[in-house]
Amino acid sequence: MNEWEVLTGMKKRNRVAAAILAVILGVMPGCASKKETPPVVETTVQETESTADEGPEELAEEDRQCRLEDDYYEYVNGTFLDDIDIPADSYQWSYFYQLNLEAYETLNTILLDTVEKRSEFPKGSTEQKIADMYLTAMDMEGRTEAGIGGFSVYADEIKNASTIEEYIAAIGKMSGELSFFSLLSAMPDVDMGDSTRYIYYIYTPDMGPGKETLEDESLSELHEQYREYIGAVMKCSGMEEQEAVKAAEEIFDLQKQLAAASLSLENQFNPNYVYNLYTEEELSSLLSNVDVKSWLKSMKADNKEPYIVMQPELMGKVNEMLTEENLELLKNYSLFCLYNDLAPYLTPEIRDIQMDWINAQNGIHEKKDDEKLAGEMVQGMLGFEFGKLYVQQCFSEADKQNVEAMVRKMITVYEQKIDDLDWMGEETKASAKRKLEMMDVKVGYPDQWPDYYADADITPPEEGGCLIDNIMELLKCDKMVSLKRFDQPVDRSLWIMTPQTVNAYYNPSANEIVFPAAILQAPFYDSTAGEARNMGGIGVVIAHEISHAFDDSGALYDEYGNYKEWWTEEDKEKFNQLTQKVVDYYDEQEGFEGRHVNGAQTLGENIADLGAVSCVSAIVGDDQERLKQMFEQFAIVWASKFTDESMIQRLNTDVHSPAKVRVNAVVRCIDAFYTAYPEIKEGDGMYLAPDKRVKVW
Repeated sequence: MNEWEVLTGMKKRNRVAAAILAVILGVMPGCASKKETPPVVETTVQETESTADEGPEELAEEDRQCRLEDDYYEYVNGTFLDDIDIPADSYQWSYFYQLNLEAYETLNTILLDTVEKRSEFPKGSTEQKIADMYLTAMDMEGRTEAGIGGFSVYADEIKNASTIEEYIAAIGKMSGELSFFSLLSAMPDVDMGDSTRYIYYIYTPDMGPGKETLEDESLSELHEQYREYIGAVMKCSGMEEQEAVKAAEEIFDLQKQLAAASLSLENQFNPNYVYNLYTEEELSSLLSNVDVKSWLKSMKADNKEPYIVMQPELMGKVNEMLTEENLELLKNYSLFCLYNDLAPYLTPEIRDIQMDWINAQNGIHEKKDDEKLAGEMVQGMLGFEFGKLYVQQCFSEADKQNVEAMVRKMITVYEQKIDDLDWMGEETKASAKRKLEMMDVKVGYPDQWPDYYADADITPPEEGGCLIDNIMELLKCDKMVSLKRFDQPVDRSLWIMTPQTVNAYYNPSANEIVFPAAILQAPFYDSTAGEARNMGGIGVVIAHEISHAFDDSGALYDEYGNYKEWWTEEDKEKFNQLTQKVVDYYDEQEGFEGRHVNGAQTLGENIADLGAVSCVSAIVGDDQERLKQMFEQFAIVWASKFTDESMIQRLNTDVHSPAKVRVNAVVRCIDAFYTAYPEIKEGDGMYLAPDKRVKVW
């Protein structure tokens, strides 16, 4: 449920399968390893902290910014948000931001206490790893001396490649040993078509800020900043100034070519487009300029047929580029990908160069200090280790049981709503209800805590340890876990998110809904609040994730989490007609300064938003006061402010609609909203004629 952030290449690509397999209520922040999605927390400013904690107060009508009939989101949140400043080192303020900040501060206290007492902890203990990882992160002199540490072996092999064959061997080795990707790579994950097994995915290459940003010609200034960033990184890799500028232009052009051949964002998460099974022979035909057998072997992916090629057309473009004429360009591209991915862990100079680029992209005006960056990094890399500590301090078993009861109630109501659908036939209804009955519910934290880094040897500075080599140690552990898991049955107990993540998700390949502990607090959930308030908060979150099981992508998976048709042709056609109306409706919504929402790109999230509020309204009933409380709380949880730059980025790259649209566009389509506020009449900004109100579930 957290909000959008620019991700480095490694973070993006290590999340590709997770993004396809898990549908998140809000766009997730960057994570530092494949399994973890730690909170990304910004520094707040003192003068707004108390105001933000209090939330919107009950205001007299004359103190409101506008009439509720004209703009419900601003009516509820406008006056409150006027007193909120976006922190200087952030691109946003929101309740997600605020709760992430609180989680970070709680865990940072534990972190610093662990560092202070580190002599008490034996080698190999979780506490030792936490303390020594932090100390190497804070050792700026050691980071400068280390350069890229053990990664220099991989960088040198790329630099020294004299043929395309040697280049492919070099990047294959880097992917096979550490899961670092650039142009060609493969990693195992759950098979979308058979959720009981793992399969190798052939990943898409690194396209920097992404297709939508690269192809938006109105962002020419941002494109120039990106080219300058590439050039600065290449200089840090050892290039001379003029050579680095030339390399930057060529790398930028290469990424634009890759972007042109790639799927649009709305199709990147649709198994109809990305579930393409290939034999090794077929893969050899697609990648005719590659010795596929040797390449797969270098990535420890040989003899693992079939493979999933997520974007065949794009991989065809990659194959075209794999010529001796392009060798130097491809080597520079892969070196840039490596340094870009490693930048947060390298010298302060390279780290700050990347931070400047990210801040420019998002309109952030101030860098975070070393202590904050180190704390975030360690909390992120050791996410589940910190998650266990977070739950012990911050989570109530009573809250867990209360929310589990709410989920069961919501599923029952959803079953009734499916029964009441007039456009769906009985056969499809039975399948849909079976999917609900078999839906797995996870609340708070994992029943079994993973120990991904049990074998990691984290070395402190006084023993010659450096951050970059400790990072390599964690990546090696990640790779070993991934390889060991491949031939075993899929472990459905695993979580994609850590408990301290302020978010929630539906995983279609497991048919599961997951609610981490950190989201189970005000304003989303409050055990002392009335039912209507909680329904507008965590109730909508729960129903949103349930609705993802039946959005345009989730509806393609059966009750076991397999990509499999379970609709009749007639019902599927009716569903597609309804979803097209949702697309058309959201295309009309203004997102920011004349830029409109992309209805196709945001379809899945919009279906989930509409379905969630419809479901919650049915539970709250017809009582006007209770409905008002529910709708008001729904608006409150989306109160937020973003920089102009990040708003533009979100419209380009986010599968969620902006916060105001997520409130106003949804409630206008809910009949119960007009019961709560009968003063809304035709001609008002919040009024939508009954025949124009879009609805799927």
